[in-house]
Amino acid sequence: MKAAQEEGNLSLDLPRIRAEFPALSSRIEGRELVYLDSACTALKPRAVAERMREFYLGWGGCGGRRSTHLASQQVEAWAQEARRSVADFIGADSPNEVVFTSGTTEAVNILARAFPFEGRRREVVLTDLEHNAVFLPFYEAAQRGEAELRILRSREGRVDLEALEDAISDRTALVAVTRASNVYGGAQPMAGISRMAHRRGAFLMADCAQYLSSHRENVQEANLDFAAFSGHKIGGPFGVGVLYGKEHLLNRLRPAKVGGGTVQSLLWSGGMPEVRYLDAPARLEAGVGNLAGIVGLSEALRFLAGLPSAALRAHVGGLARRAAQGLGRFPQIRVLGTPEQLAQGALVSFHPVHEGFSPADFNLFLNHELEGRFIAVRVGEHCAHLLHQSLGIPATVRLSFFAYNSPQEVDWFLEALEAYLRAACP
Repeated sequence: MKAAQEEGNLSLDLPRIRAEFPALSSRIEGRELVYLDSACTALKPRAVAERMREFYLGWGGCGGRRSTHLASQQVEAWAQEARRSVADFIGADSPNEVVFTSGTTEAVNILARAFPFEGRRREVVLTDLEHNAVFLPFYEAAQRGEAELRILRSREGRVDLEALEDAISDRTALVAVTRASNVYGGAQPMAGISRMAHRRGAFLMADCAQYLSSHRENVQEANLDFAAFSGHKIGGPFGVGVLYGKEHLLNRLRPAKVGGGTVQSLLWSGGMPEVRYLDAPARLEAGVGNLAGIVGLSEALRFLAGLPSAALRAHVGGLARRAAQGLGRFPQIRVLGTPEQLAQGALVSFHPVHEGFSPADFNLFLNHELEGRFIAVRVGEHCAHLLHQSLGIPATVRLSFFAYNSPQEVDWFLEALEAYLRAACP
């Protein structure tokens, strides 16, 4: 994507970017879409859909090192190209450190089931910022007696570093922390958290699902042992994601999901076959994967990589700051976080403090009461039940941004909020 120079600052060519997303031109019940819900899922660029259409209609061979005919060879070559693209995008040392999954949820489930909890090191340290996709797999591991949980309270939407340092001990096997909260936004100081974990001999997993839409991760610089993200949150298709792990650590994981494509050898040994599994990533990718989704993910990464990273970060951060500052004018609501913190991320959440404000009713207002348009946001607990319990807030309203969003869309939302407040909170 072409960048333009405006007022001395590198900026994105926003009209060109928006033209790549056909959904932005759609009408639903005759209303124009204003899409501020990218933290739930990002809209898809045309190139992703066209690549997947081409894959399904023009190919269809079985990849995964199974068949060896020409069609299968091409599909496998595309899959390995996608693996290299992911490795390059996140700064991995090798494509072998990239495991394709159905999304963040499966990636963390694999890690929770496969992690070798041994001896005294059976503890997983989490915070109340975690999405259910991170919390629940380790909760279930604890329920099975395989691990122990230690859950820390956050401090104003950020990891409490003092409490975390005190919590990590010689019993800690793994620290699992969100890179960017899907409620509080911003970004967590992952390099410092990594140093804390590694000083005590623990490993670190980062949930990058809400981070990569406007940041370029470098897993080596941050010294992450494991990381997970979903393709659909960065413009890729549904049903595909990534578990990153340092190669030697992936090979220490127990096979969590077994089947075709994972076996190096299966030989009779006495009365019972003996199984030897392949090295990573194949040992963790049982069955035929979502090959079309993997190809689509590669195209989404190509789109993001084509955007100047500093300009993308400045653009999305500027939208978050603009929203936070605008929301701060209304005493009937409270924004979670400061404009400075929120400008480090890609979303802004708030909750009512006036009894007349109903998040559910406000959502209906945004969908049905605006002239000529509707505004898509998310209202609820955002699969972050622990955090909402900690805050004592039943629901928040969340605006979230991607490369295609404009300052005008933020202003339209603020105008809609002002109109609602005049009617509901006189």
